[in-house]
Amino acid sequence: MISSKRPIGVTILALLAFGGAIACVYSLIALLSSDIPLYITMTSYQMRIIGITDIIMIIIALSVTYGFFKGLRWSWFLYMFTLVIVTILHVAVYLRSFWALSSYPSPGEIGMSYIIVAYIVPVVILAIFGLISIYLTRPHVKTYFGFGQPGDISAAVKENKRKIVSTVAVLVIIAGICILGFTPSGDINIINVTQTPENPEPGDTITVIAEISGGSPFLGVSASLHCSGWMVGTVTSVDKNKYSFTFAYPFEDGTEMWYMIRAGDKISDVYIIQVGHMERSNITSLAIIDVIQTPEQPATATSSVDISAKVTSNVTISEVTLEDMRFHEHGSGGGGGSMRSDGNATYVDSICTEFYESGTQVFYRISAKDESGNTAVTQVYSFTLSP
Repeated sequence: MISSKRPIGVTILALLAFGGAIACVYSLIALLSSDIPLYITMTSYQMRIIGITDIIMIIIALSVTYGFFKGLRWSWFLYMFTLVIVTILHVAVYLRSFWALSSYPSPGEIGMSYIIVAYIVPVVILAIFGLISIYLTRPHVKTYFGFGQPGDISAAVKENKRKIVSTVAVLVIIAGICILGFTPSGDINIINVTQTPENPEPGDTITVIAEISGGSPFLGVSASLHCSGWMVGTVTSVDKNKYSFTFAYPFEDGTEMWYMIRAGDKISDVYIIQVGHMERSNITSLAIIDVIQTPEQPATATSSVDISAKVTSNVTISEVTLEDMRFHEHGSGGGGGSMRSDGNATYVDSICTEFYESGTQVFYRISAKDESGNTAVTQVYSFTLSP
């Protein structure tokens, strides 16, 4: 028999579930309407993952809200099952974060705020999960959901054995469909990359379209555009195999940038954007020569790779810059900055590789400018960290 008096804690949990459903609805609407700030860059693959997660959480949250207000047994099982799954996922993320902290080479450099957010807050959340699970197994709470005796839960399972088996069968079928739909259908390949407009002028909106094969039927490919090591612009799917990348802001006259497309574990060729007029006059004979990389074949034990180059001109050199992009299994990085003069027209700088694993791909380029406004750039060099 279900108790007519609803415990206050159950009411609070139901209201929290309803609030969570509203938050997920808002997130889904923002995602579908592209109402996302341009500085928050995510791939269409990630957007689909978030959208699917939002839909699942909305269904679960609304079901729990209704069941808790009505005191329905199945809502108790649903909440407990979801709580166990979320706890397991939370513990897995926490253990990965703890491993990352323990392997950090200089623990003293980690800020206290980061430790609190990454390591103390998750423990508090796990404690809250534990308190909720204990509360839901209290006698008066179980009585409200129709579990009057200690053996009622197991009895309810036996009485509804057929329904449970049917539910499990449906879940297995859904899981099979998801595995089939989320599993990549073949090797990912970047077939073609085009840029519009081909010769952009200052203020133009620049869009890059990449044709990519492979990926999963439901989610497609995790595709992203990287410029100076970071994902840039907004990413949308044009159709099944095409992805559109639009730079968030227009560029000024004389801007020159290089970018690459990443799709799954594949990296495209290097592409160049030149906006407006580029001064390439040979009047001052500006040139970058003798680019040397030390060591030639870096390994994971290499803390940094030294880059040097000779830059010559008939007038004073105003700036020499080294830019790099790094692609590793779990993300990307990069940077850029002025190279230091080492005398005899030689400029030096280094690329940090201390925290990157084997297989990390690094791309870099050197650019120079003199006081006459002339610019020079090298080809893009690359290396891969060996074990």
